[in-house]
Amino acid sequence: MKIFVIRSRVNATEIAVFDDLDEIMYETVKHSFADLHVLRTPAEQGQCRFNEVLEALDIMDYPLKDVAVVITQIPSFALPPGIYLSEDKLLGHLSDSVMEENHFRAGVFAAHLLSDYINEKYGAESIPLVMEPALANEITQENSLSGLRGFIRTPRFNVLSQRVAVTFFAWNESCKNANDVRAIVAHLGKEISVGAYDMGRIIDSNSPQDGEGPFSPTTCGTLPLDALIDICYSRTYDMDEMIAMISQKSGLSAYLKDVSLERVSEEYRAGNKKVVFLVKAMAFKVAREIAARAAALDGKAQAILITGHWGTFPEFVEEIASRVSWIAPVKNYVTEGELWVLARTAIETYIGRIKILLYGSDRK
Repeated sequence: MKIFVIRSRVNATEIAVFDDLDEIMYETVKHSFADLHVLRTPAEQGQCRFNEVLEALDIMDYPLKDVAVVITQIPSFALPPGIYLSEDKLLGHLSDSVMEENHFRAGVFAAHLLSDYINEKYGAESIPLVMEPALANEITQENSLSGLRGFIRTPRFNVLSQRVAVTFFAWNESCKNANDVRAIVAHLGKEISVGAYDMGRIIDSNSPQDGEGPFSPTTCGTLPLDALIDICYSRTYDMDEMIAMISQKSGLSAYLKDVSLERVSEEYRAGNKKVVFLVKAMAFKVAREIAARAAALDGKAQAILITGHWGTFPEFVEEIASRVSWIAPVKNYVTEGELWVLARTAIETYIGRIKILLYGSDRK
């Protein structure tokens, strides 16, 4: 079974073809920011992305006739999480409503156009699907309070990865629906987010891009505010430099030149004292964040789920597990990335394990 996956980014569109769960083609189609900026609607931008994706496919001479599903993702969309059929009502809503992350909406139009193209050219029946992994307002009111009047916590984190780990746990461990699960999910990647999943909602999570939670390979995590304020007013860095420092050039990368998983794990196993110390410190910070999410679930988590690329570093995961296994069993659900997750979701939907939703209607 062939699945075509589209993931829309600000100035690029990632495309991949999976044969079942084996990735057989991958390409990043880059777009001109100037070209996209003048396109005012997601439909126009989607058409532009589709045209350039098609050009890339023509250059690769890649056949599309056997593609059964075209799937993409849209986050922060005011619908319950689920898999939606891309059809006129949904596209109309995406065109009319005002939402953040416009490039994701454009990706839905591009995916829909590609599905139509496949069906018209090859007489096929590929299904265009849209995955909505999150609600915009899932975080509970008490967790959204910042403690500073006028500032509301709106965490940005690895929603898709966390949700899929819960779904896999429900299918593989408990044979339940994901909406019946209470779990803590730790996404271990270049940034680290730890969420509390409560019966279908992620009710709390740190926001790694905003400097919350544990430090990670590239983000700083929670900082002492007095020191941060001093740096901001030192006139040493401008705003862009501060944002880059917090979100891209901190964590392990503040102490090590090479923070690739391969290099760090190699140095850890070779006994490099500096690397061992840093990895154990990062594991401790993750464990502490997991314990905080346990409180968000009133101590009633069924499992602690590990996902993300750094979950393939067994010594790191064991350091975390040794500190939190008293809370709940630790299960590892490392995936191959968001494109793989979308492909897996498409397969589960195609075989009927996940129901397809229609915008404005009940379940199909």
